[in-house]
Amino acid sequence: MTGTPEAPPPGTALLSTRAPASPLTPMVTAPMTVERAPVASGGPAAMAVGVNDTLRKAGLVRGLRLLRRANQDGGFDCPGCAWPNSDRPDTFAVCESGVRAIVDGLGQRRAGPQLFSTYTIPELARRSDHWLNAQGRLTHPLIRRPDANGYVEIGWDEAIETIAAALRPDRLSDPARALFYSSARISNEAAFCWQLLARETGTNNLPSSSHLCHEASRVALTEVLGTRRSPVTLADFEAAEAIFVFGQNPGSNHPRMLEALRAAKLRGAKIVAVNPLREVGLLRYSDPKRVREWLGDGIELADLLLPVQVGGDLALIEGLTKAVLEADAVDRAFVDAHTEGFAALAAQIQARSWADIVAQSGVEEDQLRAAAEIYARSKATIACWGVGLTQHRAGVDTIEQLLSLLLLRGNVGKPGAGPLAVLGHSNSAGCWTMAVDPRPSEAVLAGLAQATGVQMPSAPGHDVSAALAAMRAGQVDVLLGLGGNLLSAGPDTEAIAEGLRRCRLSVHIATKLNRSHLITGETGLLLPCLTRPERHLGADDRPQWSSFEDACGGVRASQGTEPPIGAGVLAEPDIIARIAAAARPDSPIAWPSLARDHGRIRALIAAALPDCERVFAELGPGRAQTVDSPARARRFNTATGRARLTTSATASAPSLPEGALLLTTVRAHDQHNTSVYWLGDRERGVHGYRRLVLMNLDDMQRLEIEPYEQVDLISHYEGVERRAPKWVAIPHHVRPGCLAAYFPEANVLVPGDCVDPRSGTPSFKSVVVTIERTGSIAREREVKEEGQ
Repeated sequence: MTGTPEAPPPGTALLSTRAPASPLTPMVTAPMTVERAPVASGGPAAMAVGVNDTLRKAGLVRGLRLLRRANQDGGFDCPGCAWPNSDRPDTFAVCESGVRAIVDGLGQRRAGPQLFSTYTIPELARRSDHWLNAQGRLTHPLIRRPDANGYVEIGWDEAIETIAAALRPDRLSDPARALFYSSARISNEAAFCWQLLARETGTNNLPSSSHLCHEASRVALTEVLGTRRSPVTLADFEAAEAIFVFGQNPGSNHPRMLEALRAAKLRGAKIVAVNPLREVGLLRYSDPKRVREWLGDGIELADLLLPVQVGGDLALIEGLTKAVLEADAVDRAFVDAHTEGFAALAAQIQARSWADIVAQSGVEEDQLRAAAEIYARSKATIACWGVGLTQHRAGVDTIEQLLSLLLLRGNVGKPGAGPLAVLGHSNSAGCWTMAVDPRPSEAVLAGLAQATGVQMPSAPGHDVSAALAAMRAGQVDVLLGLGGNLLSAGPDTEAIAEGLRRCRLSVHIATKLNRSHLITGETGLLLPCLTRPERHLGADDRPQWSSFEDACGGVRASQGTEPPIGAGVLAEPDIIARIAAAARPDSPIAWPSLARDHGRIRALIAAALPDCERVFAELGPGRAQTVDSPARARRFNTATGRARLTTSATASAPSLPEGALLLTTVRAHDQHNTSVYWLGDRERGVHGYRRLVLMNLDDMQRLEIEPYEQVDLISHYEGVERRAPKWVAIPHHVRPGCLAAYFPEANVLVPGDCVDPRSGTPSFKSVVVTIERTGSIAREREVKEEGQ
């Protein structure tokens, strides 16, 4: 696997014989500086970046108008993350990450037909992700015809008919040969229509971006508590005495969460952070909205930082559990009344030796006991986690063990306590509620069938991992993508590209250009859609609104007021409804009316899906609702009515080849998922470059790698090697034996078949790698040493 240089001067051979395009993020040479990381997250730097992006992309007046409406009643929902909104929002209830996500889609640049008449697809593929994103919004439907070398404009009617024809029974021999992929940032209304389109086509093939991140959270919460919804609310952070943060970097991924941690710390709560990297966002925070905090070092957050081994979280949590049992700190009244499995769990944990726990977690026994003491003394504890827990082969087992730890102290269903999966995509929870699920329950399918009159398919569909395998095996004719960047977000980039090229038709509904749009099926379609801040008018020019569900079950209406980027850009539900109406003209679902009035979509949701009738009947602009989590009231919808204390497979240290280390992929501060806003990572002190591998200095010395030397990374899994050349090794606060590199660049190293067997989530956070000095540099050193 090799990278490609930056693009040469653009050509115009759009209709010549199709040339191959590289799916890999190109290696672009650029000046780089590395400096000391900031003392605190946020502060004046966050304010400066937010202001600068707003002025450059939206302008002063428009930018202020936009940001004053974000996360406000009657405004639009911020697309930055799924952190819940306060009942008492500030005038500007948005963080640096949210500001950048909002204004990034409303700049002045347009990725219209002229861009695609200037650049061929292979030329675009040689541009960086930052460059692709910076080209601006898609404005017209585009098609890449067979044997063509680029996209050209196509009318909406022809584009819709092309898709509809591919989905009709006379062309689609087996509905299972169609995939309906979606990003978890889409609205509830779009998600509901999307799964209906898939199921009316005859398949449950509904792979979602959530399968790549928090599917393990859903599986574990459901298995243990009987509900996939976290029972924690934002108000619980105001009552918690201790907060444990696992596998998460809130400073870059959920900056609004830092406000809750700051407030908790100021009133005396203890915070314990568990992470293999020393992240500034876990240590100190300077609120950008409080100017007086700019002058100091901010507010200290973590009382204790546990530098866990990559993949060692399960052993660490077993150590905390063992210490709680040894201290006789179990809430036996709660355990006896509300749980099952205590004896088996206690026996399993007590049989674990401290020596094994320390070796497998990488954390010393005294540190584990110190963290357990904080936990045992707290009368109300929240445990929250990000993808640092989920993206491992033992992701579900790890979260189940964490839930069991909470249950041992009665930290579920009381104020200030409980588990919280801090979701990244802004509507992951809503997509789950809307039945975007390849394995729906019989009750969900029955409700959908009764409400729509459509016979629902019963065979399980593909999650993302199964979908990628099916594409590569040539078992997929049609791929429809609603948002997202499947090529770059998934594992084993070259294998995904191979599967995409085998499709007969690939379709992407998107706001901006990304790398997935450059590796197409025989025919490729690219359809532009509206963003959340943009105005959408339905029948009789009535304003339409959509809805989103946050990580704590809060559902809010979102209504855009900005003029659309172009007259021909449609809302996602409208595009889906037009495809469905054309593909199934005799459908019992009144698809055209759903496109004209999204209130009818919500009426159908209320009629079809469990727990949605009350929420969607009362929801509206300024009228937020909450989807109930039974665990908040200590109701556990399991087979026995009790929460399950689980005895999953115990942790074990991975078997590493000599000289190997464990790589975790991470997100830079200056990106949002696969959208790269800037080349660098401000909160880790890196500017101007991304093809970096972060290493512990002791490992660099042991492996005889100089700081800032170029190295090749080689991953190893079941006899297969994947190589990614020319990374710059930089010293960083990473625990020994571990590495970190940015995604999506490092995803080429992640094996697609190394997944959690219970959730299907790829192991992005535990990749076995070896390091070699890049050829020419390594040879130069050897020659120099021979001459000494």
